[in-house]
Amino acid sequence: MSEAVIRLSFPAKADYLLLARLALGGVARDLSIGPELLADLRLAVTEACGNAVRHAYDDGDGSVEVAFVVNEDRLEMIVRDSGAGLELPVIESLLDAEPKPFAEPADGGMGIAIIRVIVDELEVRSGEDGRGTVVHMTKYLSEPF
Repeated sequence: MSEAVIRLSFPAKADYLLLARLALGGVARDLSIGPELLADLRLAVTEACGNAVRHAYDDGDGSVEVAFVVNEDRLEMIVRDSGAGLELPVIESLLDAEPKPFAEPADGGMGIAIIRVIVDELEVRSGEDGRGTVVHMTKYLSEPF
């Protein structure tokens, strides 16, 4: 099986978050993903898209781009926005912090902590042009080589 990429773009509004979940369900039909794992992956992509909707744009005008990259051994989910973005120290603190079960983060958000538990690899970085945020999530469907 060669790599397949499915792309989706929608307005940065909560009403459109369901599109990412539905698209993932369509992608997963041809993969060896059980219903529990699919539910977890849907949660991860919804959290990443929800963060973009909530935090990327002050006025709500903007878009969220999602790409699903399907390989033989893994599924990659990439969520990108072109909004304000996160500062590097904030990104590093989100990725380096040890998850604390049942702890309420100071900012009230648990999206990154939830995603970290679900996926095998997580990268959060600024967009290529320095604007926006890219959340790159990888879930291995078989043991990595």
